[in-house]
Amino acid sequence: MPAANACAVSPPTPRDRLVHAAVELFATRGFQAIGLRDLAGHLGLQAGSLYHHIENKQCLLFELIESALSDLLLTTRRRLKGARNPTERLRRFVQAFVSFALLERHRLILVTREFVNLNEEQQRHADQSKRAHSKLLSDIIAEQYRVKGKPDAEICLITHAVMGMLYGQLQWSEVQITQQHLTDLFTGCVMRMIASSQDIALREPQDVEEDGFL
Repeated sequence: MPAANACAVSPPTPRDRLVHAAVELFATRGFQAIGLRDLAGHLGLQAGSLYHHIENKQCLLFELIESALSDLLLTTRRRLKGARNPTERLRRFVQAFVSFALLERHRLILVTREFVNLNEEQQRHADQSKRAHSKLLSDIIAEQYRVKGKPDAEICLITHAVMGMLYGQLQWSEVQITQQHLTDLFTGCVMRMIASSQDIALREPQDVEEDGFL
């Protein structure tokens, strides 16, 4: 029985090893700094042998970024299932991102830092996945506002701010914090953004002007 269980776990394929190495090297040393010779040397291979698995280095980068965004979107959608109200959906959205960022940090670094190295067509494709993911959040925020239909400028603004905050955690190199604490922190920040914006919207225009918002 133990032998059968061992056989059930397939060893990584050469392409699996290539993808894993590319994620690590591109994220830690930079896409532009790593050539195919470097990647092949890391794997103990000849550079020419990599073309059995990839078209070129840029296509490999696009695959890594698109895969990361697709997995993040799928993970988030799964986490949102069964949520009973907008507040719980918001927390689950944040929790899904925080968890993914902790487990797949290098993959998300490629999304944020190496996106500029994709060509225009590749960027358009990757943007579709990014927008689909952000749309989940804007819909949740719209529910908090009780707004139907297309999110207005205020909701879009908060959505962009929250996504920037979530991706920004990838730059925290000296902060030690648990996943639960980070989820609570981000969720609380978003709720305060929404509450503050609602308060401003409910006030008289002259009061807002006096406070210097107009």
